[in-house]
Amino acid sequence: MYYRTIAIDPPWNETGGGRVKRGADRHYALLKTPQIVDVILGASCWQPDRDCHLYLWTTNNKLPDALDVMRAIGFRYVTTLTWAKDRFGLGYYYRGQTEQLLFGVRGTLPPLVRNESTLIEAKRGAHSVKPCEAYRKMEQVSPGPRLEMFARAKRERWDVWGNEVGTE
Repeated sequence: MYYRTIAIDPPWNETGGGRVKRGADRHYALLKTPQIVDVILGASCWQPDRDCHLYLWTTNNKLPDALDVMRAIGFRYVTTLTWAKDRFGLGYYYRGQTEQLLFGVRGTLPPLVRNESTLIEAKRGAHSVKPCEAYRKMEQVSPGPRLEMFARAKRERWDVWGNEVGTE
């Protein structure tokens, strides 16, 4: 099956916090950026349609890496959706209260609708759990079939791939 919409939430190699593990490394194994590209391209589910939409989650400090990943897997960056969380989390210079969802395209696939905002306002949940509001936006704009990579839960109308849902 070739996917027309793909969402990816990679296990970015977030560092910091010294010897105390406070971030993503407490929850799952982290990958360096070249490894993320290799895992995506090597996954058995990686079958983007010639015309495809990509949604790539990234934290603020991994934005340059995310743009590199997007290019490396064959997509052109278009815009950024921003998740405004109800409370802030970790950070050194600034404490993070937003997360970015980069939108990219491959080929020419028009949106289903053209009136969605780039702002996602939603409460922060458990670590790495993304808000339902983000998936609603993706489903409004981008056609199926849909795939979520590095998924943490099964989702109706989506194929999922990831070790937390037992498909890696």
